[in-house]
Amino acid sequence: MIKKYIKQLLYKGGLKLKLVSFVFISIFLAISVQNYFIIPFIKKSIEQKAFEVSFTTIEHISDFSSFALLERTYENRLSLNDTIEKLKESHLDGLLGIAIYQRQKDNQKNYFQYIAGFGDKVKKLPLEPSLLERLQKAKDEKVTYETYTIQNGKEKIETYRFVKPIFYHYEGKNILLGFTLLYYDKKAISKIIDQVLDYIYTIAFVILLLATLYVYFIGTRVTKPLLAITEASSEITKGNLDIHLDVHTNDEIQNLANHFNTMVAWLREKNKLQKFVSNSTVNMIKNSSNEPSRLGGEHREMTFLFSDIRNFTSLNEKKRPQEVINIVNCYFALQAKIIKKNGGDIDKFIGDEIMASFGGEDATNNAIKSAIEIQQEIRKENIIRNDKNETICHVGIGISQGKVIVGNVGYNEHMDYTAIGLAVNMTSRLCSAAKEGEIIIDKKTFTNASYACEYSLTKPLTLKGISNHVTAYSISTKEKQDDI
Repeated sequence: MIKKYIKQLLYKGGLKLKLVSFVFISIFLAISVQNYFIIPFIKKSIEQKAFEVSFTTIEHISDFSSFALLERTYENRLSLNDTIEKLKESHLDGLLGIAIYQRQKDNQKNYFQYIAGFGDKVKKLPLEPSLLERLQKAKDEKVTYETYTIQNGKEKIETYRFVKPIFYHYEGKNILLGFTLLYYDKKAISKIIDQVLDYIYTIAFVILLLATLYVYFIGTRVTKPLLAITEASSEITKGNLDIHLDVHTNDEIQNLANHFNTMVAWLREKNKLQKFVSNSTVNMIKNSSNEPSRLGGEHREMTFLFSDIRNFTSLNEKKRPQEVINIVNCYFALQAKIIKKNGGDIDKFIGDEIMASFGGEDATNNAIKSAIEIQQEIRKENIIRNDKNETICHVGIGISQGKVIVGNVGYNEHMDYTAIGLAVNMTSRLCSAAKEGEIIIDKKTFTNASYACEYSLTKPLTLKGISNHVTAYSISTKEKQDDI
């Protein structure tokens, strides 16, 4: 069920989904690659900036601290406190606090005492021996830093701890007066990075959303006419040619739709033209569609049926043209329907005459059956037309079987796919010899048939173009011949 739904979804909007997916994945990959290279760069830049601020701050505080540690006057201590207070009020991001320690001496033993600073989390933190040992060995006032973890209850704060020794130069010697500690929260750096990422992801989301909507509407513009063309093509396969695409996209799709409409118009014309040619001609064209049309033919064994409307000339003289055409079409339609039903093919209409052909093992049986049904249906139709005071007609039918040449006749510019030979001529002559409502078939053809019907032998017929007399049978239509 899900597979079928997905397949239907892809069929209905597969191109649109592919376009949206392509744009989405492209932008997503672009942002991912960008983040992969840019985020480390941003992090490094922020760290460098944080270090620069921390170095500058600790240097500045240490300069003020050196006077307070050396002279130890009230004024110097007050000046140091003012500087620390200003720094505290500046609210530098990430600066947790500063601690200034002064070197003291008690009973020949040195220790360091906290004298100033700010930051509740960093005040009077224990000084580990390794730090004091490094300070004792320090020979200059170079600022160093290290990673330091502040244990604040259950909370652990990861920081960078900057250390600045404070020396007094006396008689070529450096005397350690104290040192300054500055604590910088690592989270401040990650916080900035998180903010940058938030901006990047927000912008990326907006771009993705806008791009997706844009591609969706563009995809709709593209796929909607394509789906219309697809549905129209499906209708054509069902035989529906009453189709016209109205596409105005001003691009290749509109050009495609215009060509499609041209093709449909051509198919409609072809469908109309098909009514003017026989099924055998259509089949011949289909079977040789990949080959050029050439003059020529082949031998085939076929049965032919000719049906001619009697007294058509006098009818033509008495009636108006449109009325004559309507009468002829009425009887032609009746006969053609029966012939097609029994597997026959209307080769052509010749004035008031129908030329039909039958192929296959039951060709003659089908021709006889068609002829009988035609005469029966014409009698029924004549009764109806007579009741309506409309003109009635009768037909004479001839049937014959034989080997003929079937192929393209004419010249290169105009060809007619038809059959020629003695059997065709024989059928035409038998049709001319048949009376109103009569069916005449030559003896050889009737003997080879197996259709059960009543018949009677006619007198030997002298037919035009046939050297010998022709023995023929008149087939009964099994219904009483009513004079109408």
